[in-house]
Amino acid sequence: MAFNTVLYQLRSAKNIGMIARSHLSFGGNLFIIIGDKEKWNFKGGSSTYTRKLLKENKVIFFEEFQNFIDWNNTLGRTNIAVEIDANSYYTDKYSFPTNCNLILGNERTGLSTSILAHCDQIVTIPQSGSIGSLNVAVSASILFYEWHRQNGNHIDNIIGSKFTSH
Repeated sequence: MAFNTVLYQLRSAKNIGMIARSHLSFGGNLFIIIGDKEKWNFKGGSSTYTRKLLKENKVIFFEEFQNFIDWNNTLGRTNIAVEIDANSYYTDKYSFPTNCNLILGNERTGLSTSILAHCDQIVTIPQSGSIGSLNVAVSASILFYEWHRQNGNHIDNIIGSKFTSH
């Protein structure tokens, strides 16, 4: 029971590093990067978490989205896109499957309609402020938290009863 993180053509190694940290914090399985593998040179703040993922052989690179889809078809995991879309479910109202790919898009362009067509569901993080979208790393953390909240393995089981609610 685990989620895979799928990052489609992210531009910032800093965002990838922050997402990797959240991925590890919430017990993510595979960390999948789609795009140009050569441009990711993990240095600085992102290196600690990405090195840990690389050491555990949990990072997979795909040059094209279709290569990822072909690979995933052999596994049968549910593809869940995070995108602002008229056909999306709010994350707090959606029941996340236990084994899924959580797909996040490029910081500027998000996920195209052709990519969304390959996804089983689309979820949106509900917002009420004057800003139309969140940073991709912030969105990933909220998404991972919601998956984790719904699928057990609560934080008090990990760190003990010190933080149980009253």
